Amino acid sequence: MAKSRVLLCWELGAGFGHLVALRAFAEVLRDAGHDCAFAVRNLGSANEFLDPALGPVHQAPVKLGASRNPVKTQTSFASLLHNTGFDDIHELAGRLEAWRHLMRAVKATAVITDHAPVAALAAKTLSLPVLYSGSGFTVPPLQSPFPSFRPRMNVPVEILRKNEAEVLTELNRALERLSLKPVESLQDIYRGGTPALLSYEPLDHYEGTRPEPYLGMPDYSHGADPVWPPGKGPKLFAYLRPGPTLPALMEALKESPARLLLRLSGVPARLLQAYARPGLTVLESGVNFRKAAESCDAFLNYGAHSTLAEFLLAGKPGLLMPDLHERVLATRRAVTLGAAVAVRGKDAAPVRQALARLLEDPALRTAAGSFAQRYSKQDRSAILPALVEAFI
Repeated sequence: MAKSRVLLCWELGAGFGHLVALRAFAEVLRDAGHDCAFAVRNLGSANEFLDPALGPVHQAPVKLGASRNPVKTQTSFASLLHNTGFDDIHELAGRLEAWRHLMRAVKATAVITDHAPVAALAAKTLSLPVLYSGSGFTVPPLQSPFPSFRPRMNVPVEILRKNEAEVLTELNRALERLSLKPVESLQDIYRGGTPALLSYEPLDHYEGTRPEPYLGMPDYSHGADPVWPPGKGPKLFAYLRPGPTLPALMEALKESPARLLLRLSGVPARLLQAYARPGLTVLESGVNFRKAAESCDAFLNYGAHSTLAEFLLAGKPGLLMPDLHERVLATRRAVTLGAAVAVRGKDAAPVRQALARLLEDPALRTAAGSFAQRYSKQDRSAILPALVEAFI
């Protein structure tokens, strides 16, 4: 196998899961003898999650600030593109050309993306092979038009086509500014690339059939082993973010007999002193999620797909507090499975009730166990090596 130079790209989204996935890809590529470079949205997060030995890290060309003319309610992947810079031909053309320059500068021979549509398009214009990876939300179904990700709104297909046509017009105007060939559809951003849908059908953000195969959740094991506080209470693992539900949840956890490992992204540990108690440990660095999932009794999260999948694969139920529509969709799927309970808002009573149910309702654990049993025979460590070998 010839040696390749692969650029791993992250452009949209704010979670650490994008970096975790790209790191795992890079480790597989390195072990196979290939060179890697990264282009990432957040350099600070990259400094925490990426080993410098894996390859140089560059700032990804990303949109700064809000959309010029945002759609208030996004209904499909076309709306998402509109709100992330596809409504401004100058900004989009500049970002596209910056990606093209970066790919040439690092001498990329292949590109792997995680929620990076402009990077995927830039690679396509340079005739570079592209593997686009992620959850069901970041790997949209290649259907025309893109299906609605608001199933309860019953958005007419005519509206989806109209929205898509408007975004396509702006994209082709940006391509024209760069003297590049226009595309026939928004789906052409990914068409011809290799999809890597790293999820399971019951957790797909889109509630319908799709052409892309479900490859499952790779083994992203990384970080220190979890060390649980001493005691006899149930073991809860919480990976949370600031949000309107957080104060009520922290008050409920302060009163809970559970032993808690808490990782709260974006909040210094000193600000959590008001909730300190025996049996509650605040984590200031990463922990091995797979081992945490295997050793805990239940988990708390904001509906991040990778976290949700990891803990359900271990047969553990969750309490979910989604903060974005993408996470609302993932949460809805887990609740539909019967393996999670969801809560939103600032009121303390529903939060306490949800936490009590998480710890006391055996039906939640049974449903999570059924999900785990369904996929128990899959060798998760083989997913990325097989994918990389076929792609390269």
